[in-house]
Amino acid sequence: MVRYKVLICTRSPELIEELRAAFAESPLFEVRECVHPGDLVESAVRLRPDVVLWKMEDEDTLHLLTELEQRCPLVLPVLLVNNPQNLDLCRLVETGLRGCLPLRLPPRRLVQAVELIAEAGMLCLLRPGAGLLCPSRWKAAPATSSPLTERELELVTLVAKDCSSQEIGRRLFMSESTVKTHLRSIFRKLGVRNRTEAVTAAVQRKLLSPGE
Repeated sequence: MVRYKVLICTRSPELIEELRAAFAESPLFEVRECVHPGDLVESAVRLRPDVVLWKMEDEDTLHLLTELEQRCPLVLPVLLVNNPQNLDLCRLVETGLRGCLPLRLPPRRLVQAVELIAEAGMLCLLRPGAGLLCPSRWKAAPATSSPLTERELELVTLVAKDCSSQEIGRRLFMSESTVKTHLRSIFRKLGVRNRTEAVTAAVQRKLLSPGE
């Protein structure tokens, strides 16, 4: 069974204790470290976690998220927030955010949401209120160049041919867990939740032709 490495980022000792206890109940996760927000990026570079669970406080969230995406492109960043009304979720998701969860949720529910993000490649966001999400911005942001690496394009091509993770691993000489890691990265970069959506997005962005 895959165990996802989690990096918790908050100044709150109480929240750290609650989250550690909740993650300890799941066989899917291993909390590697709990760090201060100022140490987030350097700790992520050092530890290479699968998931960063980050309580947003007074930091420049967009700047830190951009730096995290650039230096650790495979990490899955998840924000914990009190008040989402001042957030530009569209911009944050475009910068790599995979989850935005309310702190009012019990710790076990937070862990369940993180499991959906890590295991199913889902995007977990707060229920949108007026102005929280901006659909027009999504339509107005066509890709001008491929967001995927050459290897990721190879994977998408094989996914379009309905190859399983095992088949892709055999063809590209990589382990199944490595294939899944690449797929999570592809889902994040294309803003999708599953293989079908990834192929559709790749065709729409002209990363694949319909014939592929």
